[in-house]
Amino acid sequence: MKAWQKALLGAAGLAGYVRWMDRRNASRSRPPLRDLDGEEIPSGRFTYRDGVTVPCVDRGTGPPVLLVPGADGVVDTFRYQIPRFSESFRVLCAGLRSEFGPEDDFDRFADDLRELIRGRGTGPVVLLGQSLGGAIAMRFASRHPELVRALVLSNTLTRYTWEHVGLNRTALVPVAQATTRYLPAPLARALAYGWARSEVWMFDDSPGRDKLVDYVMEWGPRTVSSAVGSRRVDLLRRYGDLRPELPSIGAPTLVVKGERDAYCPPEWSREIADLIPNARYVPIPETGHCSHVSMPGLFNDVVLTWLTGSSSRRGRRAAAGRDRSGTS
Repeated sequence: MKAWQKALLGAAGLAGYVRWMDRRNASRSRPPLRDLDGEEIPSGRFTYRDGVTVPCVDRGTGPPVLLVPGADGVVDTFRYQIPRFSESFRVLCAGLRSEFGPEDDFDRFADDLRELIRGRGTGPVVLLGQSLGGAIAMRFASRHPELVRALVLSNTLTRYTWEHVGLNRTALVPVAQATTRYLPAPLARALAYGWARSEVWMFDDSPGRDKLVDYVMEWGPRTVSSAVGSRRVDLLRRYGDLRPELPSIGAPTLVVKGERDAYCPPEWSREIADLIPNARYVPIPETGHCSHVSMPGLFNDVVLTWLTGSSSRRGRRAAAGRDRSGTS
């Protein structure tokens, strides 16, 4: 057999292995979401008008908070937020769709959020987006300001550029993704701790690295086809740059950033906070791209403290407006 024939056969075998492993990982049974008492949180489904059905959690009572996942698109990314936030808020979270029509663009996600809000009858929401979910949240707030009470943007981005996979340690991102998704689970998990020590991709070397490795292996990238996540990100790349829209966002905004995020650099989040008129920037020390997973206690405290203060400020402004107008 000639060298080119061997190379072709090897490439075909590798492609077959990747497809097989993607199917196997996607069929994995994810451990259930649990509340603060350890009881399983039931997960429902939401069906969009075009027939696409996604996992959906709707839990708690009070002002509505809508959580938007990143490129992995799984509800489980907020496994440490849903139980805590639902003590004070009605928490709604749907997985990102993995099926797209030929004419779908980045606004497909914003359209899905609007349909979800109306379908669940929540009215205006606090919108919290993580990573790609933050980009979706910004686009939604720009298009539908009447449906956004406040905005929380966690480790997010406004555009996809070469800097996103630049010439620093993030150049190892494709290697980290491949080993996480396609090596046998014990070896992939062992290597994940190496990626954490090097703070590559979504990993960080915080005290909560165990939580992050567990998430990656049990709920996140290990269980999501790379093609699906890439398609979601590609819709943002094709859309272009969200930055020109940010000055029009009037909702109170909290920009939360892991200080050691090498995947979406901190300066990107500072720029977002500078461009949105009523925004506050808060770093989460010791964490990287997934602060909400690796250090959930600190992340939750920062967000909930801000939400409580933001609600109080809105209430005082409303009361002042009633006083000025002479109404009771």
